[in-house]
Amino acid sequence: MTDPWNLKIADFLIQALDLTDTRADLAETVVPLKRDQETGTSIVELQSTIGPTPFLVYHYVIGASRSRLDSDLATLEKSAKLDTPGPRIVAHAEAGDDAFILATTPTVQRAMTGDTRPTAPKSAMAIERARTRVPDRLADKLREANKLAGDWLAALADEQERGSGQLELSDQEAALALFLLDEGSIQDLLQALNVLMSAARHSAAESLM
Repeated sequence: MTDPWNLKIADFLIQALDLTDTRADLAETVVPLKRDQETGTSIVELQSTIGPTPFLVYHYVIGASRSRLDSDLATLEKSAKLDTPGPRIVAHAEAGDDAFILATTPTVQRAMTGDTRPTAPKSAMAIERARTRVPDRLADKLREANKLAGDWLAALADEQERGSGQLELSDQEAALALFLLDEGSIQDLLQALNVLMSAARHSAAESLM
């Protein structure tokens, strides 16, 4: 049985993105991340002119209070203004007692709006600085990220041992999931690691010859 919120979200998506999908088909692609009495978060990945495009949908029952809606709108608008990492608003709407915010990653939003940011060619000094200083910083960041991932997995395991049932993502975890679903979010990192590992393996093979 389709989640009743999924149908409402499908209607919102069709209107916000001018989609031609049917309400029922679109509702089947909506993945609930969190549901409670007055708020919820869902994720959906749609095909667009820029390829698979991930979106977060925040939804609210505002019959009693709209404080959470106003707070989330203010937070997302401030993040966009300060150009900090995190979801960016694509659209928002109210329908009766229901309200919705559609968000995506900064990379996807820029692509959707045609905001391209060309990079200037690097000087020889900048290239040397990147080759000598970036590896140490990257190693530190990777160690930190690995520890943070371990802390999160440990917390998740502890929660599951307490029998809390199906995992419901917090708003922060949902934002991270959206970031990772964006194919460009860690593309440079993955490519850099692949280049480094391939070069290391090649050097090791040559040393044994």
